Amino acid sequence: MGRFFQTAVAIIVSLIMITGTLSCAPSSPTSPVSVGNVKALNTALEKSGCTLKLAPFVHVDLIELYQAGRLANAGGNNADAPYRAVFGAIPDDIVIKDVDQIAGAQAQVDNWLYSTPGMIEGWQLNPNEALVIVAKTPPECAYFSYCGFIFYKYYEKEKQRKWVWTSFNDPLNISTIKTSGTPNGEKGDPFNKDTIIIVTADKGTDRLVRDAALSAGYTEDILNTYVIPSSMVKLGIGPEYDTIVLGQRMALFADEKAGKEYVNTVTAAVRVIPGTQGVLDPFPAPELRVRGTGKTEIDLRPALDDLRGAVLAEYGSLTADELKTRVWLTESYDAVQTETYVAGESRDTVYLRSDSLKLGDNPDEFVIVYGINHAAAGKATYANCNFYGEAGWNGVAGIYSTEYAGSAEQYLPGNPLAKYLYVCKFARNCGAEKNCVTVPTGPGAFGVGLDEPAFIGFRAYVEPSTRVGPINTELVYDRVIKFSAR
Repeated sequence: MGRFFQTAVAIIVSLIMITGTLSCAPSSPTSPVSVGNVKALNTALEKSGCTLKLAPFVHVDLIELYQAGRLANAGGNNADAPYRAVFGAIPDDIVIKDVDQIAGAQAQVDNWLYSTPGMIEGWQLNPNEALVIVAKTPPECAYFSYCGFIFYKYYEKEKQRKWVWTSFNDPLNISTIKTSGTPNGEKGDPFNKDTIIIVTADKGTDRLVRDAALSAGYTEDILNTYVIPSSMVKLGIGPEYDTIVLGQRMALFADEKAGKEYVNTVTAAVRVIPGTQGVLDPFPAPELRVRGTGKTEIDLRPALDDLRGAVLAEYGSLTADELKTRVWLTESYDAVQTETYVAGESRDTVYLRSDSLKLGDNPDEFVIVYGINHAAAGKATYANCNFYGEAGWNGVAGIYSTEYAGSAEQYLPGNPLAKYLYVCKFARNCGAEKNCVTVPTGPGAFGVGLDEPAFIGFRAYVEPSTRVGPINTELVYDRVIKFSAR
């Protein structure tokens, strides 16, 4: 790890900095978020004595990173859900000196990202620095967020860093972000809107960036300060400091074509390095949003038990193995203290998983997943379940609550509570069967082999009334039955 830092500070699945001082030119202070405005902001920052480095915000494929040997696992990725990220310092032979060149950066970044030998280890910031993202939010979708993580955490006790991949703040999500459509975080339309995100630990640096943004024609009500808590993240450059990443999640675009275009757009961001150290004035640790409302799903459990009976009766000629479901990933504030890897855990959701299983290709071998549709029950904005390889935590197939809504009614005809439940199936060959998800065997980590251990993972994103993920103790856990020939 020390040798790594002697050559270059790299990063992970959420933070990539392209080296090279920016060429900045002033532009109209009243134009919308654009290359012109980014240049005006950069000019203002440079006039304040800051050094800037370009940091493209790009699409990233976690399974491909895992398969390329850049990550030890795929981080429990949501199958079919895209990710974008800012990644960290890359080799000097990739030179982009002007923001106008950003649109052509993806191929160069991809070549480094997926082809360079060795693990991605994260990116580092000094306590007085910032990452500044000037962007459009995604087009209409069910959910999006921006979240920062500790990738490798340095533990003084062991004198070494450990891969924990823990979040250090609540995500800026669809319900909380300040944009031109949701000024100061008010209710409105957050999609395809202008926003600026300032990622920093220092109040003085935050003020410096804000002043520069205002002088460049941006308005205060779209500026988001995303605090790095210095009491939690050990900021600095070198092997005895933490590494961090920043990523963006999205789900269920209303227009798939528009969503794909957005995901594959390279967005300009800059690393801001103040010219003088000054006196540090760190932000306190941010106050986390409170999970839970006191309202549980427990009154739906009798109906869920009836659904269990109906499913077992439907497949009564087969052997049924009922698997246990448990909490998969603990919250990051716990994980940092227990030195636990949590694969980019976000407080916008809960993470549950089943026991391990294997899935062959016999037509009489499949997995039935059933439970409460947490979105229909009002405990989530949307929910999903995914099929993962146990070894790589690679999500290769999944289904969303929007797709399995109403699926329990055929098992419980006439039951008024059936609309709050769901049933879906994972199999090797679904044909035209509804609410059935085909599980691929490949290629490579994009599938799970017939003899490879696997599991089902569950998420329920953003309880509407709290703007954060529901608390697991108010949910009735999703259930899994593995069926096979007698």
